[in-house]
Parts: sequence; C-alpha cells; structure tokens
Amino acid sequence: MAEEHSINNENSALKDIMNGSIAGAIGKFIEYPFDTVKVRLQTQGSSIFPTTWSCIRYTYRNEGVWNGFFQGIGSPLFGAALENATLFVSYNQTSKLLDKYCKVSELNNILVSGAVAGSFASFVLTPVELIKCKLQVANLENQIPGKAKQNTKIIPTLLSVIKGKGVLGLWQGQSSTFIRESLGGVAWFATYELMKKSFKKRHPGRDNKTWELLASGASAGLAFNASIFPADTVKSIMQTEHISLVNAVKKVFSKYGFTGFYRGLGITLIRAVPANAAVFYTYETLSKA
Repeated sequence: MAEEHSINNENSALKDIMNGSIAGAIGKFIEYPFDTVKVRLQTQGSSIFPTTWSCIRYTYRNEGVWNGFFQGIGSPLFGAALENATLFVSYNQTSKLLDKYCKVSELNNILVSGAVAGSFASFVLTPVELIKCKLQVANLENQIPGKAKQNTKIIPTLLSVIKGKGVLGLWQGQSSTFIRESLGGVAWFATYELMKKSFKKRHPGRDNKTWELLASGASAGLAFNASIFPADTVKSIMQTEHISLVNAVKKVFSKYGFTGFYRGLGITLIRAVPANAAVFYTYETLSKA
C-alpha cells in the first residue's frame, strides 16, 4: 500500500508539472504584450512615457508588434511554463502534506500552501524575469545617444549578465521577487480556491461551470497583481539597473513619490484578467482529461 501511495503521488506530481507548464505558457503568451508596456512604464521616466497609451503608441509606431510588444518572449515563455509547473506541484504537494501531518483548517491549508508555492517559484522566476526585463527595455536604451548598445537577443543578454556579474548575477532582484511571489501566492491561490468553492456551493453535486472557472481565475490574477505591485516595481528597477532592494525603493520614491510604485498598475490589471483566467481554466481542463 505504501508503494502504491508513493506511485500515485509521483503520478500526481508529474501531471501537475505537465499541466502547469502548458497552462503557464498559454497564459504568458496572452499577457506578454501588456507586460512589456508595464515594465517600460516601471523603468522609464514619466517624461518619456507620461501615460500608458503614450507607451503603447510609441512601441507600435517605432518597433512594431512583434519586435516591440513581444521582444524577448522566448525566455519568459519557458519561464512561465517552469514557474507554473513549480507553483501547482508545490501547492498541491504542500497541501497533501499539511492534510496528512498537521490537520490544519481548509483556509490555513490554502494560505500556507500558496505561500510555499510562491516562495519556491520565486527562485525559478528571478533569472527568467531578469532577462525578460532587460530585453523589454533594450530597444529604448539603444536609442539613447552615447550609451553602450544593449543586447536584444536572449542568449547574448544571458551571457552578458554572467560575464559581468557571475552566475549569481542572474538572481539580481531575488529578495523582491521572493516577497512578491510568497505574498502573491497566498492571494492567487486563496482567491481562486475560495471563489471556486463559493460558486460550487450554489449548485451542490456538480462541477464548476466554465464561466465560474474563468471568473475565479481572472479574480485570482487581479488579487495577485493588486496586492504585490509595489514589490514588482522595485524588482523591475533592481533587475534593469542592477541595484539593491533598498536603493531601488529610494530611487522610485525620490523620483515619483508613493505613486511611483504603482506606475503601470492599470495595464497590469487589464492583462491579469484574460491571462489568469486562461491559466486556471487550462490547468483544470487538462487535470480532468
């Protein structure tokens, strides 16, 4: 029986990895153009992009759709697959361990499992987002007279970081990412699970409808991004300028004040709805297949 239980756990983990990877890649492709605009708003001054629309218009006119909005998508596409595989397998395995050994309440199980999943995902995500952020602003920096040209491809950018900062340089911004993902994991999973259960209680004895899963996923994305956005802004500054957490916070606050931590929030919440709805719906659908 013990061997059978071990095999079932292994199969469950492999399914989580596979289904989470596919769901994450789909969600990332949907959200990536919005993410590019968000990163540019976070890292460029208001004199360059005073509004979200000015950033969208500039990117489209000067760089086009693929070279502008989808610049550097290869790294985060792979990263999103890896991140979501890590999130779902960590969340579900932690939840099972808590049920087996700690007997905590259902809500506490969700909260602890979400935090653990987010913290694990942060170590996978930091290098991927470092390369992503650098590529998303590379075209802008290459237009500044007298400034050294930035790489616009994944591999040269990766090698440049390693050459300049060593392998550990890929984890620049880890502290901010850890904070963001740990707290965000709680908000993400808790919102999704609680909304899904709330919908299901209205119609006992049946599975959630498609619109209920989509609404729960979209709400989870909104909760995640709204709750952790200042940490995300700090992380973007740390990664594009290679400065410490404290210095990044000081820089944002001195230049823009408190509202500077929320530059790009609007476009981020817009992207969160379809992307996270797609992630959770794809994961749920594949898990039932």
